[in-house]
Amino acid sequence: MLKTLVAPLAFTLLTFGSAHAQAPAAELQALTKQLNRLMVDPKPEEPAEVLVSLANCGVRQTVRKYRTPNNPSSLNISVGNSKNGSSWDAKTDAKVEFELSLGLDWSEIGAVSYTLMKAEAKDPAHYELKLLRRPAAQGGSKSGIDAITLPLYTTSEAEVSDVVRRLRSVQRHCTGQKG
Repeated sequence: MLKTLVAPLAFTLLTFGSAHAQAPAAELQALTKQLNRLMVDPKPEEPAEVLVSLANCGVRQTVRKYRTPNNPSSLNISVGNSKNGSSWDAKTDAKVEFELSLGLDWSEIGAVSYTLMKAEAKDPAHYELKLLRRPAAQGGSKSGIDAITLPLYTTSEAEVSDVVRRLRSVQRHCTGQKG
């Protein structure tokens, strides 16, 4: 009798646990896709690729400018640093003129905010999303990068507010906070 009750209960728990584990991955993928779509500059001064990744309970922003055929180089340089939940690296090679990556673990992020940036001659009106590192948010000592700033090319505050709400949910999930 006990075996007949335990087997369906174990199956139910395993099924619920699997569905629960997959939901954050699907949300991360959808949120990453939305952020990358919003970060495409509609009128870039110089063509560059700006991407964000929300994998492994962290945020990584990558800005990359590819070499043009008339600007070849054989110079290969790669430098980086990783310390206290933040990381950065820069590189250049035969295909990439310049690449900069900044990363923060969600456990290091203390504040997520956004600001409307007014239109300028070279830049349309857009929102700036800022992920501020915890020590910088609390005025403490700084080691590593202080913040990741993401341009969101939209004038819809409702869309940006929803992105911030979803990012905070991801942060709570990654840091084990309730709420």
